[in-house]
Amino acid sequence: MKTKLTYLGGSTFIIEVGPFRFLTDPGFDPEGTEKSEGPGHDLKKVMGPPVPVEEVGRIDAVFLSHAQHYDNLDDTGKAMLPEWGRVLTTPDSASILGGSAEALGTWESVEFTKPTGETVKVTGMPALHTTDPEIRGAVGETMGFLLEWEGQENGGFYISGDTVWIDEIQEIANRYNVAAGILHMGAATVPAVGGRRLTMNGEEGARVTQTLGLKAAFPAHFEGWEHYQEGREGIEQAFREADLTDSLHLLDPGASEELTI
Repeated sequence: MKTKLTYLGGSTFIIEVGPFRFLTDPGFDPEGTEKSEGPGHDLKKVMGPPVPVEEVGRIDAVFLSHAQHYDNLDDTGKAMLPEWGRVLTTPDSASILGGSAEALGTWESVEFTKPTGETVKVTGMPALHTTDPEIRGAVGETMGFLLEWEGQENGGFYISGDTVWIDEIQEIANRYNVAAGILHMGAATVPAVGGRRLTMNGEEGARVTQTLGLKAAFPAHFEGWEHYQEGREGIEQAFREADLTDSLHLLDPGASEELTI
C-alpha cells in the first residue's frame, strides 16, 4: 500500500497508508495560545497549524502519545476526537479522555481493516517522558506505536511518541524490522522538571535512527512551542555528525512526502 506523510507542525502528522488515514498527537490551536499546566509548566504556542482543522478530512484513528500535555493534544484537537474515530493511547490517557479512547499496552496490538480487505496492525511501543524515576509519576506515562501491513518491503513504520532514549529501543530493534519513523525530538523541558529533558535531542534521535536502522527519520516535536529547546539546525547537526544525513527527512509545515515502507 502506498504511504504518504503530511507534517502539520509540532507533533502532528497525517499518515496515509493505502485507504487508511491516521493522525498523530492532534495540535490545531492558533499561534499565541498559552496554557498553564501547573507551577513552572507554562506553555506558549509560537506556530499556527499550516492546515486548518476543518480541512484535515476523514481520519480512521488517532495515535496519541498521551493526553496530559497541551503540545500533544490541544483544545481544538481534543474537541475533534469524536469526529476522528478510534483513539489509541496509554491506559491513563484513555481513562482521562473516555469516549472513543482505547488503552493500548506496550507490545499489545490491534488491527484496522477495511471492507475491501486491507489491514494495518498497530502495536504499542515503549516510551518514557524521562529517565528520572523521581519525576516520572508527575510527567505521566507515554507511548509509541508501530504500524505494519502486508506488502511492506523494508519493515514497519515507527512513531516514538514523547520519549527520551531508553534501552527498550534496542528491544524494539530485536523484535521488529523497522523501515521508517516519526521521532519526537526538540529536547523539550520546563522549569517544573528542573531542566530535565522530556523528549529526545538530535543526538538521541540519531541514535534511535541508527539502532532501528531507519531508512527515513521524520522529526516531530521540535518546533511550534517555546519550551522546545532544539530546532532544525541542532537536529541537522546531530544527524550530520552521526553520518545519517541521508536518513533525515525534515519536512516543512504543511509539506508531504510519499515513501516506500
